[in-house]
Amino acid sequence: MNTFTLRGRRILLDKPHKETFGIELTEAAKAEVDAEMMKKWTALTIYAVGTEVTEVKVGDKIYIPSYVLQSAEIVDMQDEGIKIMIGEQDIAIIW
Repeated sequence: MNTFTLRGRRILLDKPHKETFGIELTEAAKAEVDAEMMKKWTALTIYAVGTEVTEVKVGDKIYIPSYVLQSAEIVDMQDEGIKIMIGEQDIAIIW
Protein backbone atom coordinates (compact mmCIF):
# COMPACT_ATOMS: atom_id res chain seq x y z
CA MET A 1 0.00 0.00 0.00
CA ASN A 2 1.02 3.67 -0.17
CA THR A 3 3.93 4.53 2.10
CA PHE A 4 3.55 8.29 1.73
CA THR A 5 1.13 11.05 2.69
CA LEU A 6 -0.24 13.27 -0.04
CA ARG A 7 -1.12 16.59 1.55
CA GLY A 8 -3.81 19.11 0.77
CA ARG A 9 -6.23 19.03 -2.14
CA ARG A 10 -3.83 17.23 -4.44
CA ILE A 11 -4.52 14.10 -6.44
CA LEU A 12 -2.13 11.58 -7.97
CA LEU A 13 -3.24 9.87 -11.17
CA ASP A 14 -1.92 6.73 -12.82
CA LYS A 15 -0.13 7.65 -16.04
CA PRO A 16 -1.51 5.52 -18.88
CA HIS A 17 1.01 3.15 -20.35
CA LYS A 18 1.71 3.59 -24.04
CA GLU A 19 2.40 0.30 -25.72
CA THR A 20 5.45 0.08 -27.93
CA PHE A 21 5.81 -2.29 -30.80
CA GLY A 22 8.91 -3.93 -32.22
CA ILE A 23 7.52 -3.54 -35.73
CA GLU A 24 6.72 -0.56 -37.92
CA LEU A 25 2.98 0.15 -37.92
CA THR A 26 0.98 1.32 -40.90
CA GLU A 27 -0.58 4.77 -40.70
CA ALA A 28 -4.00 3.17 -40.15
CA ALA A 29 -2.66 1.04 -37.30
CA LYS A 30 -0.95 4.09 -35.74
CA ALA A 31 -4.23 6.01 -35.88
CA GLU A 32 -6.00 3.11 -34.19
CA VAL A 33 -3.39 2.97 -31.41
CA ASP A 34 -3.63 6.75 -30.96
CA ALA A 35 -7.43 6.54 -30.69
CA GLU A 36 -7.11 3.89 -27.99
CA MET A 37 -4.59 6.06 -26.10
CA MET A 38 -7.01 9.01 -26.21
CA LYS A 39 -9.61 6.85 -24.47
CA LYS A 40 -7.11 6.14 -21.71
CA TRP A 41 -6.21 9.83 -21.31
CA THR A 42 -9.86 10.88 -21.03
CA ALA A 43 -10.63 8.48 -18.19
CA LEU A 44 -7.66 8.66 -15.83
CA THR A 45 -7.61 6.54 -12.67
CA ILE A 46 -6.99 8.14 -9.29
CA TYR A 47 -4.01 6.56 -7.55
CA ALA A 48 -3.98 8.62 -4.32
CA VAL A 49 -5.83 11.57 -2.82
CA GLY A 50 -4.58 14.29 -0.51
CA THR A 51 -5.60 14.76 3.10
CA GLU A 52 -8.19 17.44 2.23
CA VAL A 53 -9.78 15.88 -0.88
CA THR A 54 -13.51 15.28 -0.39
CA GLU A 55 -15.18 14.67 -3.76
CA VAL A 56 -13.26 11.68 -5.16
CA LYS A 57 -11.57 8.54 -3.91
CA VAL A 58 -8.82 6.18 -5.00
CA GLY A 59 -9.90 4.14 -8.02
CA ASP A 60 -12.35 6.72 -9.40
CA LYS A 61 -12.07 7.53 -13.10
CA ILE A 62 -11.93 11.22 -13.94
CA TYR A 63 -11.58 13.55 -16.89
CA ILE A 64 -9.36 16.61 -16.74
CA PRO A 65 -8.98 19.16 -19.56
CA SER A 66 -5.95 18.79 -21.81
CA TYR A 67 -4.50 22.15 -20.76
CA VAL A 68 -4.35 20.85 -17.17
CA LEU A 69 -2.45 17.76 -18.35
CA GLN A 70 0.06 19.96 -20.18
CA SER A 71 0.96 21.83 -16.99
CA ALA A 72 0.56 18.96 -14.49
CA GLU A 73 3.43 17.88 -12.26
CA ILE A 74 4.99 14.53 -13.14
CA VAL A 75 6.11 12.53 -10.10
CA ASP A 76 8.41 9.52 -10.27
CA MET A 77 7.23 7.27 -7.43
CA GLN A 78 10.14 4.89 -8.12
CA ASP A 79 8.76 1.38 -7.44
CA GLU A 80 5.20 2.61 -8.01
CA GLY A 81 5.87 4.22 -11.39
CA ILE A 82 5.23 7.62 -12.90
CA LYS A 83 2.21 9.54 -11.56
CA ILE A 84 0.52 12.78 -12.61
CA MET A 85 -0.25 15.31 -9.85
CA ILE A 86 -3.16 17.74 -10.20
CA GLY A 87 -5.37 19.78 -7.90
CA GLU A 88 -8.86 18.60 -6.96
CA GLN A 89 -10.30 21.74 -8.59
CA ASP A 90 -8.94 20.60 -11.99
CA ILE A 91 -11.38 17.68 -12.25
CA ALA A 92 -14.12 18.27 -14.82
CA ILE A 93 -15.93 14.89 -14.82
CA ILE A 94 -16.09 12.00 -12.35
CA TRP A 95 -17.26 8.56 -13.52
